[in-house]
Amino acid sequence: MSNKDRITTRMKAGVLFLILAGGFGIAILWSMVKVMWVDGDKWRARAEEMSKDYKPMKARRGDIYSSDGKVLATTVPDCDLYLDFSRRPERDKQGRVKYIEGTRDTLFGTAIADSNYFKYVDSVCIILHNAFPDSSVATFRSILDSARYGKRMKRYRGCAKIKLHVPYSDWDKICKMPGWRRGIVKEREVIERVGGVDRKVRKSVINDTRSHTYDNLAESTIGFYIPETREYTGLEGYYDSILKGQDGKVLCRRLTRGSWIPVRGGGNIVVAESDSIRTDSIPGFPVIDGQSIVATIDTRLQDIAHYSLENALRRYGSTAGCAILIEAETGNVLVSSSLILDTATGRYKELPYRNVAVTDLYEPGSIFKPVLLTAMYNDPSFTLDTSMLLPVGQKRFSMNSKVVTDHGLPNAMFPLWKAVAVSSNVAFCELAWRYYNNHRRDTLFAQVSRIFPFNKLNVDLVVREYKSRTHPLTYDNDFLRFCYGYTSAVSPLRMATFYNALANKGRMVKPRFCKGVIVDGKLEELPVQVINERICSEETALTMRDLLIGVVEGGTGDNIKNETYSIAGKTGTAVTSPNAPTSNATFVGFFPADKPKYTCLVMMEKISYFGRNAAPVFQDIADCVVSLDKELDCRPTMMKLAEIKNSQKSSKGMRYTLPTVEKAPQAEVRRVQKRLGLDYSNVTDKSVWCSFREPVDSIGLKAEYVKYDIPQRQVPNCYGMTIKDALLLCRSVGIDVTFEGYGKVVEQSPKARTPITKNMKVHLKLKP
Repeated sequence: MSNKDRITTRMKAGVLFLILAGGFGIAILWSMVKVMWVDGDKWRARAEEMSKDYKPMKARRGDIYSSDGKVLATTVPDCDLYLDFSRRPERDKQGRVKYIEGTRDTLFGTAIADSNYFKYVDSVCIILHNAFPDSSVATFRSILDSARYGKRMKRYRGCAKIKLHVPYSDWDKICKMPGWRRGIVKEREVIERVGGVDRKVRKSVINDTRSHTYDNLAESTIGFYIPETREYTGLEGYYDSILKGQDGKVLCRRLTRGSWIPVRGGGNIVVAESDSIRTDSIPGFPVIDGQSIVATIDTRLQDIAHYSLENALRRYGSTAGCAILIEAETGNVLVSSSLILDTATGRYKELPYRNVAVTDLYEPGSIFKPVLLTAMYNDPSFTLDTSMLLPVGQKRFSMNSKVVTDHGLPNAMFPLWKAVAVSSNVAFCELAWRYYNNHRRDTLFAQVSRIFPFNKLNVDLVVREYKSRTHPLTYDNDFLRFCYGYTSAVSPLRMATFYNALANKGRMVKPRFCKGVIVDGKLEELPVQVINERICSEETALTMRDLLIGVVEGGTGDNIKNETYSIAGKTGTAVTSPNAPTSNATFVGFFPADKPKYTCLVMMEKISYFGRNAAPVFQDIADCVVSLDKELDCRPTMMKLAEIKNSQKSSKGMRYTLPTVEKAPQAEVRRVQKRLGLDYSNVTDKSVWCSFREPVDSIGLKAEYVKYDIPQRQVPNCYGMTIKDALLLCRSVGIDVTFEGYGKVVEQSPKARTPITKNMKVHLKLKP
């Protein structure tokens, strides 16, 4: 072949190649034009469809508020702390594997370098200890070291589990530790069963959890979350349908790595509040947040009751106890403290399924006697008189019965009012034996059943509630023991409900723990439910009130008698078993006795003392109520002050003492002085803390306030203060407080003016 033929062949091949390349280019160009302009809308719509999807979104659970406006329970984020301690090759800035100098051995390391780990590990342990005080700093250090260097560490793909449910703020602090962020796991793989098939899904370590603002305060009433059943107890469980709201679906956009983020209708990424996210919910599947409810619990009263009851339980070695405060007219339970001894830690706690006031059934002892007496007053077949004489001391009522004994009382005849005051067993057995011996079950027990709630109260809590138990009254001993509070088992709340009916002039209302539901920012109160419109006549209720006043004024409950307000109450002591030296001690009553507004019951299980030992806790609660409720009329105090004023006007040279204050918030002192009808002087000083010693003007009774400056970085002087003021003072300077006894501070350790150290605690000893 000649050169000319070869050139012609090459030219033909080149032309053919150019034609093919041009054809392919034109085809590609046409495809681009077609995709972008001709079919552009179609492919953009398909891409939009594939990158967007409706994802399920949980509704926000409603909050639980107290009656005084505080948040009792709310939803907050917490985090599971997982650290990545897996070994991996170290790389340089260009991504190349590093080797040990002079060798071909790979250099391994962890996400958290040793220098950063040892430098900040103690700080991390302190953060975890502050979040979980039950575990020490050394315990957390051991967990971290074992996870990092231990041979048999529990890891999931290099992730070591350190602690679950860490508060988000503490978890974030650990994330901000220099060199620790890369080692903290943000998402982890978990296996979930979907449609009968196990699938690996990535799950964030940040979770929503239910938090109780006041920790163990009224926790069994607010409610616990039970992971095994995925259900709530207490108020959380009873009003779950209102609180949980309605889950729905929200339009989301897919980002890189399979992440999804909620979007608006126009496709803009949402970075605002959650309300704007919910605008793209699928019709028929809207996300509706749960509504909030308002509990009847008052945090101010609950706090006093909780710590007063805890100190009493600890002092007498009780295994459990409860304190209840009910508003007489509405049945609102303002205080519900249920403490059970945790033998493992030695602390008193509230437990999920055991609310002592509702779940525990126990023999009430002498507090059952007013129930029996009210039933007798309702019986028209005979008439009772408070002056009628009854035997006390010892008596055997039949050949088949044991001797009934009144401890500490001689054989004598007492009027009925005095027999109630001294809580005579023999006197009540005499009444029942005299009128009901021949028709016990059909008449006496029937009369009692009409006025006492033996059946379940069905309160608005998810809690185990049992029907009261009563032995048949066939045998003489059972019949006689029934008369002074044995052979029947009832719950403390039912006893409080009966006494509340006496305070409410015979009208028995159902105790309630929820005041109402917040709808559109307004409180819709729940109606008061009446159990029994009339358990007795108003005259009988007044008679029982007078008899119960006698118990406090000159009977077994005289250890809480005071001149500020009157109390009508009853002590109760029930021996737990014949051979046991312990008993259940109870005090129940209502106040102010002249115009009852509140009913309170305090019960302590298995203590080696009597019912009167529960009365001081009752008084602590009542004192707090009287100091906070401005509508209560403390007429005895006002009358006494009027007498002092009149005496001073007639005797100018004489001096009289008035209530003094060692150290207290000035606003509270001024409020008390105002209620006592005193004038003010030197009120220009706006100091928070002050002392009130003596009136400046002995004639006009003007109150003088002396400024008290809290020492800086030193332990304050708490001598002479009440525990409430001492707690407030010490906590204002960052010191924790432990105390024993009741009354006012007589000793403190460490002493005043001692320099404050880290984690310092002050122990206070109180006496009346």
